[in-house]
Amino acid sequence: MALVSAVVSSLPTLLTYGALALGVVFAIHILSQLIVPQNPQHPPHNPIQFLKDCQKKYGDVFTFYMVGKRVTVCLGADGNQFVFNAKQNLSSAAEAYNDMTKYVFGREVVYDAPHNVFMEQKRFIKAGLNSECFRQHVPMIVQETTEFFKQFKKPEGVIDAYSTFGKLIICTASRCLMGKEIREALDETVAGLYYDLDQGFQPINFMFPNSRFRPCEKMANLYSSIIQRRKRDNDNSNADLLQALMDATYKDGSSVPDKHIAGMMIAVLFGGQHTSATTSAWTILELANQPELITALRQEQIEKLGSLKTDLTFDNLKDMPLLEAVIRETLRLHPPIFQMMRKVIADKIVYEKSGFEIPKGNFLCASPGVTQVDPKYFNEPERYNPYRWIEKTDPVHQLEVGDDANIDYGFGAVGISSKSPFLPFGAGRHRCIDHPFYLIRMFDFASEKGGVPKPDYTSMVVVPEHPSNIKYTWRE
Repeated sequence: MALVSAVVSSLPTLLTYGALALGVVFAIHILSQLIVPQNPQHPPHNPIQFLKDCQKKYGDVFTFYMVGKRVTVCLGADGNQFVFNAKQNLSSAAEAYNDMTKYVFGREVVYDAPHNVFMEQKRFIKAGLNSECFRQHVPMIVQETTEFFKQFKKPEGVIDAYSTFGKLIICTASRCLMGKEIREALDETVAGLYYDLDQGFQPINFMFPNSRFRPCEKMANLYSSIIQRRKRDNDNSNADLLQALMDATYKDGSSVPDKHIAGMMIAVLFGGQHTSATTSAWTILELANQPELITALRQEQIEKLGSLKTDLTFDNLKDMPLLEAVIRETLRLHPPIFQMMRKVIADKIVYEKSGFEIPKGNFLCASPGVTQVDPKYFNEPERYNPYRWIEKTDPVHQLEVGDDANIDYGFGAVGISSKSPFLPFGAGRHRCIDHPFYLIRMFDFASEKGGVPKPDYTSMVVVPEHPSNIKYTWRE
């Protein structure tokens, strides 16, 4: 009896240690899949190198396992076209991402909405981000940028590029997109909500969705209070995306519910703030490593505008070939999202070029992070060289023929629609905000230790490894 009593009394402890042991075994299993590849079975810590190695061994199409998920990678221009042009009844972005995004953006928006409703929501956002809005936003961005950097010590100092641009673009995005109320309330409370939301958009949540994630509810409540206040006060003359969504109606004539507006605003924040902060940081890091490019960019502004004191506007920013080339080269070498997924929902989908049959349940993966550094398309692909987009001597430019060569997705005409090797955001319309090109009027920049930081692949958006420091010197 004493033995039985001892065993029974120790059961809670035994169960605890048993659970811990199972947890350790599970963690080791996950780590083995993420870090120790076996054949093309499991991706390593550097996913780009893993995909490039598999491409050399298996070709442009191959499948690997990622924590129990079968991922079929389709590389090259043909792979891009196959993944992004697949019909909705064959493969789905919603099925690939919704288990993660619905806890960040909220229910009934983006991938959690029926496809036809999602298309309407995209139309609302596009209408609220038109050229006239951009014209109004540029002076706001200049003002926010000037005010932000006033606090930086003189005559020189060191900043972390990614952290700095992350904070700056929260300010500009809040001012231009989120609404004046959010910008005015951009204190620790709102900043904390932004941070908490960001934690829901980590790679681990793609594999293990967090159904207990609650920050989106808090943000939705905040937006709902702003919407109700604007309606109550008849405050409807705002030039921001929030007002555009408030004024929108679905095709059936119904108004957009507050919770839909909040979800779309959160989605736009993630789509714009993360990519703009990352691209701006990578741009300034590359420019700091090649200061002669900064000199050339200043000279371009002088030639086009007459002076570095001329106001920057939406229209005069569009007439600067080197500026555009710098953005394109940053997006080529440092795409914010190095791979994009779809999930096969039909019984199978056939990769026409090779006849491969990809079964239901597999994830399709296109990877700009690999295709955009493929020597098949780009000369010296690992070298940061904006002039490739002006001189047009790379193999990719031989592909850009016909009517589709003039399609502009917001960072210049990219070539042949979704079959282009250059699709840093996937096949869709996007536009980067040109923060770095105002800063070169204010500062000289130099790399702190020489070179450019390596990419950090531990987040959904590929950021520079910490610290990503650069030296700045104020210009008179």
